[in-house]
Amino acid sequence: MLIVAVISLFAILIHTFDLADLVTNFRHLQEQVRQSGTLGYVTYIALFILATVCLLPGSVLVLVGGIVFGPWLGTLLSLIAATAASAVSFLLARWLGCALLLKYVGHTATFQAIERGIARSGIDFLILTRLIPLFPYNIQNYAYGLTAIPFWPYTLISALTTLPGIFIYTLMASELAAHGLTLAFILKLSLAGLALFALVQAAKRYARHRRVDLSEEER
Repeated sequence: MLIVAVISLFAILIHTFDLADLVTNFRHLQEQVRQSGTLGYVTYIALFILATVCLLPGSVLVLVGGIVFGPWLGTLLSLIAATAASAVSFLLARWLGCALLLKYVGHTATFQAIERGIARSGIDFLILTRLIPLFPYNIQNYAYGLTAIPFWPYTLISALTTLPGIFIYTLMASELAAHGLTLAFILKLSLAGLALFALVQAAKRYARHRRVDLSEEER
């Protein structure tokens, strides 16, 4: 009954605040955060958590964080929000909806792949799936909550592995908002893309070094 109440609460919040439109309407979201004044930080983090829990895209919120708060504060707020959101989703799956979620997602390829990966490689598998986009990030949060992985290692690794991407997206959004589409921005964007590509390749090399088999999960 508790999980039903939680789902109902999320549904009410989505309808009341038109959350789906808010996180997909860039200008609307930006103005909402700006108009919150000193409560903008809390509003931004709360909105990020709610969107993640409801499986709505968080990438737009990261971009808004860069535009509204700048590269450094935006990165910090997005990192705090993304880490808290991952932790909340994880705990919801573990404490409230384990039986219900297993009933509906336990047979899915995503959950079974994550469960096998954790059983075989433990923390190494978590690190790699956070760095290499094998599965949707928000779904991973719930799936890992249904595995035996401990909460604090999961939360710490989630924070560390999301930091590079959050910083790059926040920086690029801030630069674009401040200076527009310039040659310098294009060069920085290209370098950022290369940095992310290099990070993914390094993660794959780490997988081979640690003998973490990702071939089955990537099919």
